[in-house]
Amino acid sequence: MSMKRKARIKSGVDNRLVVTYARKSRITNKGDSIGVQFKQSADYAINQLSLPEDYDFQKYEDKGLSGYYSDRPDFQRLLRDIEMGKIKAVACYKLDRISRKTSDLMRLLEYFERHDVTLLVCSNNINTQISTSKIIIQVLAIIAEFERDILTERIQDNLAELAKDGRWLGGETPTGFASQRVTTGSGKNKSAYSYLVPVAEQKTLVEEIYSVFWETRSLLRTSDQINERYETKNGARFTTSSIRLILRNPIYCVADEYSHNYFLEQDGNLFGEMSEFDGQHGLSSYNKTDQEKVEDEESTFLNPKFSQLLSRKPISEWIISVGKHEGFIGSRRWVETQNMLDAIAEKYNRPHRRTNALLSGLMYCPICGKRLRVNPESNRWTNGKPRFKYICPGVRAKECDFKGVEGVSLDEFVVQTFSNLNNEQNEYYRQIFESRIMSMIRTDQSEQEYQATKKAIERLNTDIAAQVRNLREADEALKRFIQDDVKALTDELAKRETTLRRMEDAQSENQYVLHELSGMKKRLLSFEEYAKDAPPEVLFTLLHTVIDRIYINTEGSTQKCQIYIKGCATEDYTDLFDAADYIAENAAAIGDCATPPHMCDLDYYCFIF
Repeated sequence: MSMKRKARIKSGVDNRLVVTYARKSRITNKGDSIGVQFKQSADYAINQLSLPEDYDFQKYEDKGLSGYYSDRPDFQRLLRDIEMGKIKAVACYKLDRISRKTSDLMRLLEYFERHDVTLLVCSNNINTQISTSKIIIQVLAIIAEFERDILTERIQDNLAELAKDGRWLGGETPTGFASQRVTTGSGKNKSAYSYLVPVAEQKTLVEEIYSVFWETRSLLRTSDQINERYETKNGARFTTSSIRLILRNPIYCVADEYSHNYFLEQDGNLFGEMSEFDGQHGLSSYNKTDQEKVEDEESTFLNPKFSQLLSRKPISEWIISVGKHEGFIGSRRWVETQNMLDAIAEKYNRPHRRTNALLSGLMYCPICGKRLRVNPESNRWTNGKPRFKYICPGVRAKECDFKGVEGVSLDEFVVQTFSNLNNEQNEYYRQIFESRIMSMIRTDQSEQEYQATKKAIERLNTDIAAQVRNLREADEALKRFIQDDVKALTDELAKRETTLRRMEDAQSENQYVLHELSGMKKRLLSFEEYAKDAPPEVLFTLLHTVIDRIYINTEGSTQKCQIYIKGCATEDYTDLFDAADYIAENAAAIGDCATPPHMCDLDYYCFIF
């Protein structure tokens, strides 16, 4: 029997509210302001629903948020109030104010219909009490989404035009530089732009990072040596990721013929004549990254969950021009650094050629911290696979006494252990991951602090603007006091904006990690399905997407396999996998043989997180 929606029993007067919704994607004083949207929406609702002229509309508004995504705070509050039966009609200025995504808009219409709520859109003359409105909405929704795509293309075109000037477009400046604003012209022809200027101490740091990397050929050793004398601009330690970002950034590369030809060969979009690549200025690069909101698997219309992802685009999509700043690193040195980084990535992103060692690049020495190497054993086999060991390079140099680990049985043990994750303890692992994910979501208290900081910034901007107006009309005796007040307000504004940026950076990083953890959970809990009958190349990639590093600790005759998952590599995992007890090394050793034995004892290792 099919389920039918229970019709609302209308008895007497419908006392539910008529409300207005307004949204502005950018907080400016131009265009359709929030106030105008509320006024027009209210007038239209009064006319369409025969409301009294002084009807008190409850207002819902979202500022500085895109209509393409439904995770807007007041929009979600509106939906919850509809669910609770508080609202009978929603009025908005334009259809794209309430949503710019066709699929969401269709779901919204169904939601309104299910709860007997009327949608009124004044500028599009839409009233869903009229039967033809739904068809009009579908057409307008498609147009709104198309306009959004066109706007994205225009932004890219505008970016290309700005690139020709080599200006700095804003945001956090890269290590080694500060931004300086320059104003040109006057009156209506007045314009301003920013460009980068070197910071002497940070410039020395950047040059040393390149120098140490060339000496060590290692991101890990480079970060270790740099951390002995320096810290990041935010007072933190350098990680291999932060070192890699500096080494990969073309902002430091001198703009000359060599760098011009390198990006030409990489199909980069180059702007400017060859004569502008003068060997003094650095390169400016735009459109390097793609910031995208990705909807999570658990996301629903009423409880949307998005992750903010920042991914690096291929060089063929970059926009390259000559900047107005100084280049720190010679072009040949910078290009060769890219080749070295590519070689490192290639080395640790494929199985060992002779042995197909699955954990190559993931194994680390628990004694000295060096990455373990794969050491093949000629004409020896385990389970039909070439035998090898994971050994520490420090042993040969007599700097370490780590005992090598038999590789084939360890590889099989790790694969088998991950494959068992979807068995009887699956729900336990799932809860562990959910707990980890929930711990990173912004708490109510931090959300209140974030909103309070935003409101404080708005108030400060309003106060500064008011005092500047007062300054124009004040006599000389008062001007000094007003100027002092403006300076104090400006200083406070700078502090608040710094605090807000830190909050947003932390939340952005958390959103990225949340998305990674969600993907990690899916891959781990479905590992057996992914790994079944997979060739070594696929297994290698699968393991490298979830594992950050592995240590084998030896205590007497017992060996213990300790695995760290990506995104959580600094945490204690002893409780994540209800680990096996220590297993004594009393299993029969696998003998040397020309033909492989029938099976390998995977219980040789125990496994903890």
